[in-house]
Amino acid sequence: MRTRVSGLGLGPIRGDYTVMTPFAGTLLQIFRGFLLIFWVVMAGLTVFTPDQVDGNLAWTTAVVIAVYTVTFGWRLLTARLGMNRCYLLAEGVAVTNRFGRVTDSVAWSDVTGIQQTTVVELYMGAHRMEIHRNQTAKPLTFLAPGVKSQLVEALLTEGRRAGALQ
Repeated sequence: MRTRVSGLGLGPIRGDYTVMTPFAGTLLQIFRGFLLIFWVVMAGLTVFTPDQVDGNLAWTTAVVIAVYTVTFGWRLLTARLGMNRCYLLAEGVAVTNRFGRVTDSVAWSDVTGIQQTTVVELYMGAHRMEIHRNQTAKPLTFLAPGVKSQLVEALLTEGRRAGALQ
């Protein structure tokens, strides 16, 4: 996967980070958040009806553990295969899709600005990034998961280093 990104002519790779599409990423984070809230409610209900521990809490805990285990495994697999990644290059930025193909890229010389929107709620935390360009093309948009995403700081640092941002 790295050869596809390296072949763009934007220089060597300086870092790669996980990204999500805005719709799918938000939907999956909401699902996991509500699942965790549901588990807490089920755990609370077993205090009032302790005889239901085997019936309610056991299967709910198994589902929560399975979902979070699959999520962790999926993150490891996608990182290894180069899927859903944002590559910071010496001369630009490239984003891959869920199949590991480059969906969009932009050179630092074409960047006019970066707009960042932070969303922090009970069930999710993410940064929506829009990289605006000189051309009439649509901005490069992606979602960096996590409240304290390493991608955001690295992207801004690389943009300043390349002279695209102040």
